[in-house]
Amino acid sequence: MRAFVVVARHGSFNRAADELSRSQPAVTLSIKQLESYVGLKLFERTTRKVTPTTAGEKFIPVAERLLREFDMAIYDVTATADCRSGHVSMSVLPSVATRILPDVISEFTEKFPDISIHVSDYNAQGVQRSVERNEVDFGIGSLWHPNSKLEFRPLMEDRFALVCHKDHPLAAEGAPVTWEQLKGLSFLSTGLTQALKMQRYIGNPKFEFTTTNTLFAMLKANVGVTVLPTLAMPQEDDLMSLPMVDPVETREICVILRQDWTLSPAANAMMEVLSGHLPMLANQLDLTLQSG
Repeated sequence: MRAFVVVARHGSFNRAADELSRSQPAVTLSIKQLESYVGLKLFERTTRKVTPTTAGEKFIPVAERLLREFDMAIYDVTATADCRSGHVSMSVLPSVATRILPDVISEFTEKFPDISIHVSDYNAQGVQRSVERNEVDFGIGSLWHPNSKLEFRPLMEDRFALVCHKDHPLAAEGAPVTWEQLKGLSFLSTGLTQALKMQRYIGNPKFEFTTTNTLFAMLKANVGVTVLPTLAMPQEDDLMSLPMVDPVETREICVILRQDWTLSPAANAMMEVLSGHLPMLANQLDLTLQSG
């Protein structure tokens, strides 16, 4: 079809062959094959000129349109493969969104300015469900429940620590806190604390909040104390954190993928930028890198 359009433009098999970087017999054969396929003669040939037939004239704009669409489709595919265009969607924990992603996305957009990014922040359950439902390319979260259709690639691990108002008696001591010391304290519970292995020391909390914004407001009012992982620590002058010990409890954060799923080039590029930032972020945020 491309040979047909170029021959029609030049009115010459020789000039068409030069443009297409093919031999003149090869171009002639291509036209004969096209004419045989459509069952119509497309060119009138003389020793001096090649001109389209009536059927050929009608076919020229159709062939040009099809070639434009084909070339554009090939360009789009190669642009996606080269990360010159594309889209990345991910679901992440709120603490990952605020503490990990800003630097990662900043570098990514510098390297790949034409790739669009969509980020949804959910709790662990929401992150895993969004991957299960094929709503995102991948998720970054902690294990909510085992699922054989998903792959969990360990990224990092953070530790739980006590968070309280700076005027709280435990803050005055400034020492690591044991789980045993939580007994009898006014404890503020959230979704982050409900899955703790050391839940028995907390018992049935008097206060439960569904959002960290409300939790932080209550902590600032010195209503009680809570336990949070490193990444979720509030950046507030009125609050302070103390290490939890005996034992140390950790939270594993994973990349969550669908099993046997091939990531797009854009999503792969995002994963590579994330991996490159992890050592620096682990040092800054007191995280432990995981391999997997």
